[in-house]
Amino acid sequence: MIVPGEIVGGVYGAWRLARRDPAGLIWFDASARGFWHSFWGPALVLPGFLALQALDGVFETEIPRPLLVHLIAYVIGCVAFPLAVSHIADGLERSHRYIRFVVAYNWSAVIQMALLLPTTLLIHLVPGEGPSMINLAVTIMLLVYQAYVAHVALEVSPTTAGLLVVLDLMIGALIQMSADHLIG
Repeated sequence: MIVPGEIVGGVYGAWRLARRDPAGLIWFDASARGFWHSFWGPALVLPGFLALQALDGVFETEIPRPLLVHLIAYVIGCVAFPLAVSHIADGLERSHRYIRFVVAYNWSAVIQMALLLPTTLLIHLVPGEGPSMINLAVTIMLLVYQAYVAHVALEVSPTTAGLLVVLDLMIGALIQMSADHLIG
């Protein structure tokens, strides 16, 4: 079981990376134990994910089936990209940095949700173009953040890090489209 200090360290390390401080990596447990415990990051974000789905109207007509489908899709999303990167890291000769990357990637989900949820709430509560522009800016910041996490944790070029972000987006879109198809 994870202890509160590990959660604080993981979130703090992710926060430091968000501030473009590569020393944030020292806050992550890059052991096998830390790898598995880092999946608590996405687990902590799950309520925010469900709130975003509710704001998008996923649960308007019924709850059980869409909820189950989206929970399954969320779990698949949490493991699909790390699994893909395990093979890519080998090809990039960065397998020795793979665990550190997944740990940083998982804990960074907490920081991303901390920005994404209030932004989405603002869009739904305040009409007009201003909140949409804020959403665009936050989305760009989060994509840059994801690339930075890949860049420093895997020690790859910014271009390679950007391509990993594109891969993550593509996997996420495929999973989302599949979930939407299952819901009908």
